[in-house]
Amino acid sequence: MTRASRTYAKALFDAAGADASRVADELDQFAAVETEAPDAWNELLAPGLPSAVRKATIDRFLAASHPLVRNVLKVLVDHGRLEEVDEVAADYRALVKELEQQLDVHVTSAVELSSDLRAKLEQRLGESTGKQVRLHASVDPDIIGGLVVRHGDTLVDTSLRGRLDQMRLALSRPTPRPATSDSNS
Repeated sequence: MTRASRTYAKALFDAAGADASRVADELDQFAAVETEAPDAWNELLAPGLPSAVRKATIDRFLAASHPLVRNVLKVLVDHGRLEEVDEVAADYRALVKELEQQLDVHVTSAVELSSDLRAKLEQRLGESTGKQVRLHASVDPDIIGGLVVRHGDTLVDTSLRGRLDQMRLALSRPTPRPATSDSNS
């Protein structure tokens, strides 16, 4: 993330107040246009397209959006930084998560988690972290069993695949040889 994106995100966050979550959701939706509708995104960023046309397009497509979302996008247009909206959205989302004490936790399992197990995981992780956990579950049969839990820079791998990999690594290390005494001293 750039210093500029953090500056825009902080200014937007300070202005949003009680609407912080709504603004975050709408900003994320707009930022997703780059990957979900690349043709529309490329048209919006086309070289030589006047900023007035870009701003009118933003107003037309985001008429129902929060005025702060439209305004920050127009400011990005004015400063030639609209292509950085995904960075601004990510920085802004981080500020909202901090405010709301949210923690995104990514859990990978070998099979689909039941809704009961998901709820229990969210509850236990919430209790251990003191934050509101948003669980993002995915399935990877290659982990064989157990779970891989990620949040931020923390990784907890209780999967069978992870344990097998650790065992393989331990077995591949050379065994230290016992020190021998030199009898010719």
